[in-house]
Parts: sequence; structure tokens; C-alpha cells
Amino acid sequence: MTEEPQYEYYDSRKDAAARQARRDALKKQRQAFRRGTLRSVFRHPLAIFGLAVILIMTFLALIHPILMDTVWRPSVYDPQTGFDLDQPFHPSFPSSRHFLGTDALGRDVFSQLLYAARTSLGVGLIAGFTAVIIALIIGVVAAYYGGWVDNTLMSIADTFLLMPPSIITLIVGLVFEKVTWVMMGLMFGVLAGLGSLAITFKHQALSIRVKPYVESARISGASGRHIMLKHILPGMLSVMMVSMMFVVSQAMMIEALISFYQGSEVRLSWGTMIYFIQSTFYLSPYGPQWNAILPPALAITLLCAAFYMLGRALDEIFNPRLRQR
Repeated sequence: MTEEPQYEYYDSRKDAAARQARRDALKKQRQAFRRGTLRSVFRHPLAIFGLAVILIMTFLALIHPILMDTVWRPSVYDPQTGFDLDQPFHPSFPSSRHFLGTDALGRDVFSQLLYAARTSLGVGLIAGFTAVIIALIIGVVAAYYGGWVDNTLMSIADTFLLMPPSIITLIVGLVFEKVTWVMMGLMFGVLAGLGSLAITFKHQALSIRVKPYVESARISGASGRHIMLKHILPGMLSVMMVSMMFVVSQAMMIEALISFYQGSEVRLSWGTMIYFIQSTFYLSPYGPQWNAILPPALAITLLCAAFYMLGRALDEIFNPRLRQR
């Protein structure tokens, strides 16, 4: 007698369970990676210093309007129009009434310092987010589709590679006096995102595109949008964060230089504070105004250094080769 052939029937429930198990395993891996990354960040000395300075500066910038509404009188402590009639001489040295003294126009230096922090942080963050978003779109699309799409986008990136964002932004800011800090941040971010940053993101996306799980998703019929958002984009988180830190620090330094050389009172920033104080540096009857010129200079240096150090720390954390050195 011949044996009857044995047939194996496809069980959709087993296949669904296997897919769910793979999703759960991938989710656990990502959670473990995030926890490990956070532990590494809080153990890295450069990251701790950078985060501490950034958080302190952000807190001071956010607390200024609260102080103006609750504690300080606008007629005395307004950063642009305030004047203390009870103070016999202006500029004045630090006192219990004015922590950092006043400038030649009788304005409180500490209030100006807190108010101007919004400009530097705003320019840096706008430039960082703009650059990362533009470079991410160009890099991921060029890496995934290739062909004429890649050639066209990389030709644009090569063109903007010849236009350094720092120099172009500095020239535009010095020529046109009415450039707001929002426009400055957007301009720096666009120039940085369309240049070298787009090329860097493209190479990072290419290294992810050849991974086996990306190829499996393409074979299984996943759309290009799904692959780019769910598979390529999460793998670029590290390079996005590191690049953003460096762009933020560069943008804040350029904004300070433009404000100093322009000497404009349209927007109050740390650069305009230094410009005004150095022009009236010896007008104080108590001697040079070191108490007024050092705070904004140190604030610019510390904040730019904080973003740079945080970027270096993140680069070492995400890059195993740098950790082994």
C-alpha cells in the first residue's frame, strides 16, 4: 500500500505571532539602547558640563519675563528703556539693587543679560533644527532613490558646499541692518543644511540602506515612505543630534559677531551689549566697566562651548571607535 502524502497547512496565526515576536524583540532592543545612551550621557564629563550650562542659560532666559511681571519694576529693569533715578551715577558698579551694575544709559546689565539670552538661544536652535531637517530630507531621499534623484540633489549640495554658511550669514547680516534674529537663524540653517550636512546625511543613510532588514522590508512590499520613516530615519538619530549641536554653536557665534560689528539696537543680544559697553567702557566714574562687559562675553563663550562639548560627547557615545581610543 502506498502511503498518503503529508501536507503542511499554512497557519496565519503562527506567522502573525512570529511577526509580533520580532516587533517585541526590536522594541526591547531600542529601549535598551535608549537606556544605555542616557546612562552614557550622564556619565560623560563633557556631556554633564554641556547639559548643565545649556539648562542654566535656558532657565535664565525663561525666567526673565516672570521677573519683569512679578519682582522687577519695568521702569527700572526694562532691558531697553529702564532707568534707575535713585542711582547717582550711570554706569555703576554691582550693588544689591543691580547685581551686575548699570550701563551708560542707566539700564540694568543683569536684566539685559537674561533678555539677550533669548536671541542667542533662538538663533542657534532655529538654525540647528532647520539645517537638520533640510539635510535629512535631501540625504535620505538621495540615498534611497539614487539615480537622477541622487545626482540632482547632490549637485545642489555641491553648489552650496562652496558657500560657507558662516561667511555668507556674516556678510548678509553686516550689509542689511534689518535682518531679524529669526531670519538669521533660518538663513544659517538653510545654508548649512543644503551643503556639507546633506552630503554627510546621505552617506549615513546609504550605510543603513544596505542593511538586511531594510532589504527585507523592500522585498516584502513596504513602500519607500515606510522604509525611510521606519527603518532609515531611526538609524540616523545619532548623527542628527551630533550635527545639530555643532550647527547651534556656530550659529550663535556668528550672531554675536554680526550684532557686535553692526552695533544695532533693533535686537538686543549679547553681541550688542558688548558693542555698547566697549564704546562707553571708560565713562564710569568708578573705573572701567569690567563688570558689564565680562558677563555677555563669558555667556557667549560658555554657551557655544557647552553645545560643542555636548556634540563631542554624543559623538563619542554613539561612535564605538571613539570610545575605544
